[in-house]
Amino acid sequence: MRLPLALAAILLVPPSGAAQPNLEAAQPAGTLRWSIEPSGRAGRVQLEISRRSGDNHWTVSHTVDAATLEGFSESALDGGGQVRFRILRDAGALDCEGVARRGQAGGVCGFAPSATFVGALAERGIGRPSLDEQFSMAMHDVGLAFVDEVRRQGYETPTAAELARAGGHGVTMDYLRGMGGHGYRVGRLAALVRMRDHGVTPDYIAALARHEVRDIPPDEVVRLRDHGVQAEFVAELRQLGYRRLSTDEMIQLRDHGVTADYVRTLAQNGITDLAPAQLTRMRDHGVTPEFVVALRAAGYRFGADEIVRMRDHGVSGDYVGELRRLGYADIGAEEIVRLRSHGVSTDFIRRANEGGGRLAPEELVRMRTGG
Repeated sequence: MRLPLALAAILLVPPSGAAQPNLEAAQPAGTLRWSIEPSGRAGRVQLEISRRSGDNHWTVSHTVDAATLEGFSESALDGGGQVRFRILRDAGALDCEGVARRGQAGGVCGFAPSATFVGALAERGIGRPSLDEQFSMAMHDVGLAFVDEVRRQGYETPTAAELARAGGHGVTMDYLRGMGGHGYRVGRLAALVRMRDHGVTPDYIAALARHEVRDIPPDEVVRLRDHGVQAEFVAELRQLGYRRLSTDEMIQLRDHGVTADYVRTLAQNGITDLAPAQLTRMRDHGVTPEFVVALRAAGYRFGADEIVRMRDHGVSGDYVGELRRLGYADIGAEEIVRLRSHGVSTDFIRRANEGGGRLAPEELVRMRTGG
């Protein structure tokens, strides 16, 4: 939440004479501030906690159950006045205090790290976290259940820094279990963080699996996600007969703009059973659906390589359409290319044939070039 400056100045200063937040333990660097506003859903509020230290500004904002904020009542937002609550996590507790006014509230927090948590980490072979790392684990609810789930899934024992980083990058308990449930127990927490950073979610994995894209290495899943290969794209290609595409082929098609509509248009105009590399080549060489439709309408039946060659030499849909109207629907791709390459325009053909009959393509070229 971004509060107006005047309101923020009121909310972020505890009222005169009020008890200060719990600062009995050493604090993370910088000032901890909080703000709350309604979320629009009963029983839930939008909570933001931020920390500013020097030039660094860190913020976490998400919708939470109001009941998880011990001592807080939603009615306080309407009633105004002093607000106090506590957020209790395995790694420590945040004691927060401030004031509410006009449906919003804000103030400052103190963090009390848990010595019991540090001892429990040590029992699990994890070194002592720094104060900032422990604070991060508390903020992102990286607790002992998360640590034990990491071990249960066979991961290497993480460091405290890796645990803190995982929480900060959105690797939650739900994410850990969801990815593990799809077979992605990737050995090191850093590898799972990388998947999360690249937008690979359990839902993405499940969607691909519904279309027979499953059990592929984590790095390949990341590449698919990075290149925008969505499950819908895979499904449409499967419907068109491309059921066993490799990761590289899916990425190649997606990167080069080969869509299901493009493949479908080719098929409707008699160009079928093309390998992914052929589809990519046609797309790269500017073979548009409109050009393919124009060839078909003009009565021409050419293969993929012939179509690419014509397109490379500037043969347009209008050009082949005019050739057909002038009676040249029976000539081959090489003859069309030769005519176009030597500047034989359809106006030139029309004038050349004014006397009746139909000059052959080689005659037209000789006339045009003076040969």
